[in-house]
Amino acid sequence: MKKGANILLSTMQLDIGGAETHIVELAKELGRRGYNVIVTSNGGAYVKELEEANIRHYIVPLQNKKPQNMIKAAKRLAGIIKKENIDIVHSHARIPSFILGKLHKRMHFPFVTTAHWVFTTKYGLKYITDWGDKCVAVSEDIKTYLMDNYGIPEGDIRVTINGIDTEKFSPDTDVSDIKAEFGIKDDDFVIVYVSRMDESRSLAAKQLIESVPEIDKKAKGLRVIIVGGGDDFNNVKAMAKNVNDKLGRECISLAGARTDINKFAAAGDLFVGVSRAALEAMAAARPVIIAGNEGYIGLFDESKLKVGIDTNFCCRGCEDSSSKLILADIEKFLALAPEEKKALGEYGRKLIIENYSVARMADDTLAVYDWELSKQKEILISGYYGFKNCGDDALLLAIIKELKAHKESPNIVVLSANPKETRKTYRVKSINRINVFSVLRHMKRADMLISGGGTLIQDRTSTKSLLYYLAVIRAAIGSGVKVMLYSNGIGPLSRKKNIEITKKVLNKVDLITLRDENSLETLKKIGVTQPPVCVTADPALTLKIPDESRGKAILAEGGVPAGRKYLGVSVRKWNGIGEDFETMMARICDSVAQKYGLYPVFLPMQASKDLQISKNIAAKMKTKASVIENHQEVEDMLSAVGCMELCIGMRLHTLMYAAINRVPLVGLVYDPKIKGFMDNMHQTRYVEVEKMSEQSVMSLIDECMENYEEIKIQLEKSYETLKAKANKNGSYAIELYEKGSVEL
Repeated sequence: MKKGANILLSTMQLDIGGAETHIVELAKELGRRGYNVIVTSNGGAYVKELEEANIRHYIVPLQNKKPQNMIKAAKRLAGIIKKENIDIVHSHARIPSFILGKLHKRMHFPFVTTAHWVFTTKYGLKYITDWGDKCVAVSEDIKTYLMDNYGIPEGDIRVTINGIDTEKFSPDTDVSDIKAEFGIKDDDFVIVYVSRMDESRSLAAKQLIESVPEIDKKAKGLRVIIVGGGDDFNNVKAMAKNVNDKLGRECISLAGARTDINKFAAAGDLFVGVSRAALEAMAAARPVIIAGNEGYIGLFDESKLKVGIDTNFCCRGCEDSSSKLILADIEKFLALAPEEKKALGEYGRKLIIENYSVARMADDTLAVYDWELSKQKEILISGYYGFKNCGDDALLLAIIKELKAHKESPNIVVLSANPKETRKTYRVKSINRINVFSVLRHMKRADMLISGGGTLIQDRTSTKSLLYYLAVIRAAIGSGVKVMLYSNGIGPLSRKKNIEITKKVLNKVDLITLRDENSLETLKKIGVTQPPVCVTADPALTLKIPDESRGKAILAEGGVPAGRKYLGVSVRKWNGIGEDFETMMARICDSVAQKYGLYPVFLPMQASKDLQISKNIAAKMKTKASVIENHQEVEDMLSAVGCMELCIGMRLHTLMYAAINRVPLVGLVYDPKIKGFMDNMHQTRYVEVEKMSEQSVMSLIDECMENYEEIKIQLEKSYETLKAKANKNGSYAIELYEKGSVEL
């Protein structure tokens, strides 16, 4: 983003609070970097600090949902945007985001938002919430909340931190005026609490006050300073007065709303609070107890770091805070040796300096501005997606991950039979694959089409399927969109007309990568010679192996007995196989169970085609077997296959999952792609389904068991080679997207 650009930051008000401090620090840092920052809010304690930093502030009634205020605010904001010639608008709260969202649709200014908190989606509020074109989230759990509740694609969200000015918040801060104001003696034990005193934020303050009589028995010269103002201030004040009256002295002091928070943070021996205030206290090298309305983390040390980061130090999802927990941790702190207390403070400051700088917060925000201003064109992905097929789902997952590995926040749109499920599962935009108007509309917004993964270009399944994928490619070519066939399998193609139209269309695409040499020979045979062509490998080979515990949980859920060694079986409904095949497979599974002690587990990759035949085979067996009935996510099935001792498979991606996990495998070839993969993996133990016999399959299984360790070593070598080839697909795709051509 060019220096001198005009940036509008908008929020409800600028009283004491974590989000408000975030906005003030961001505005000041952007100003230091040469940007012209304007802030709008209903005013508050931090306006003076902004003005002292030469940041202009406009009063706008954004503090509530009163219709007259919102209408007035909309007119005022529209006028400011025009008058100041704003280049980008950045909203930080629900009410201004709603108003600015409406203006955005009319005025078409670049619009981003920051989510500082999770809001209720009840009472229709979900549908009047606007998160802009791009969004900043201040923690991973808020990012997940945005994706789960509002369907925001992952590529439109960037996680940042609550940046802290470590020069302002420092253990070297002069606090003499604070001590004088509140009559704090040098040998007093001081606990500081900072938060807005709204009912939605003041729970831990009240719990701390409840704990004071007991703390006072153990801490000499106890002083508790509570900083912040809000709608619950009078109730907190009354509680404090009641405790002070019982103790017969002013032990608890309420400072009200203040802007010199850095001095209060440095003045205490111990801090209690959450979120940004807790981070500011850490920056001042003060030990912290993290407690608030959302939950309780406790006395912070390295063991609490992960939960702190995951919840943005707000305790969401943690156990409920209570006066009992606060008291226990204060007693624990009091029992520490002086050097242990000092070490806690030093750890906190080191953490802030290394990970929570204002500079990083500004960098993250500017990156989001650049995303929005670049108006990045879409990457459309077409394939057999949304049909609950674990193999094709693996391809889509791998393609998305590879694109993200080579480009930050790619603007991905998937053509799917079930857009809602695809959006939810893969955190990307998705449209209905047969909605012609929607597809053509997105072609106009796109710069590239990926015809992605699997054997899409073939007429064995049906001519209708082939013509669909070719029609999508033709539409892209007609729209001036770059087209890449992404690690496709090609063929078989048997009908003359299909071959002619395939040749005509594919000769106009920009790049073709293939998953095997057989596909390359098919392309040459049908006369595709114009685009650059490269043999890589199946995208699914780039997937990481999930934790084995995930697979064990799936097996347990499917009724598979624990503590056994397993035979993974993957079969599918296919023309030309019937009861004879089922009976043969039942006998084979019985033989393996009896001879090698392997418990058979059927792994349906697409329930609509695999589940019934799996059940039929299991029912014909003499020994007990299990069928994993529920459709599993890719990582679930990949992990489940990793629990197998041996795999027999018709499904390509079951065999691929076995190879990724280095599980010896036997292929049942119903399609050339199975043979192609087994050959690429240097695995010779496969047989054509139409020619198989019980004896031929058992002979291959015997070979596997006799050469078990050698096969695992060979799988390791072949897998690493193919994985390196598969990794090229993503880099080629992004090179084509960004440069318009690829040098192979």
